[in-house]
Amino acid sequence: MNNKDLRMSIVMMIIFIILFALSFTFKSSDVVKTHTTASFFPQVVLIVAMFLNAIMMYQSVKNGPDKAKEEGDRDAFWRVVLSMAAAIAFGFGVSYLGTLVSISLFIVAVMLIWGVRKKVTIALTALITPVVIYLIFTKILLVQLPSGILI
Repeated sequence: MNNKDLRMSIVMMIIFIILFALSFTFKSSDVVKTHTTASFFPQVVLIVAMFLNAIMMYQSVKNGPDKAKEEGDRDAFWRVVLSMAAAIAFGFGVSYLGTLVSISLFIVAVMLIWGVRKKVTIALTALITPVVIYLIFTKILLVQLPSGILI
């Protein structure tokens, strides 16, 4: 099988199915009474992910084997490695700097890693995204975001 997209979509589908099965083990808190359980939102996200993954599988089979070179693009490899390092740094940063500051720094880092050079685009994205996330989680979903030293 020489189709990287198909292999990746098979692996992702297996992961999604395992996570979906695990989501049935989530226990709801009796503190807040809602019309949904703790597993509702993860299950919705996983169903959407499985649907999109099925589309990717179909397109991979339809398009056939990869025609690209096997060695791959070296720059893209390092971008992925740096993005993963930024994601790990984000995880640690949430504890120390707070969620909103960490999100902004993560967005700036990833945009620079992937070649976005317009300062206005970077600044607006790094400012608007945390505000939208804050509003959705704290005002709509009523979830408190982890705070750190700065916020």
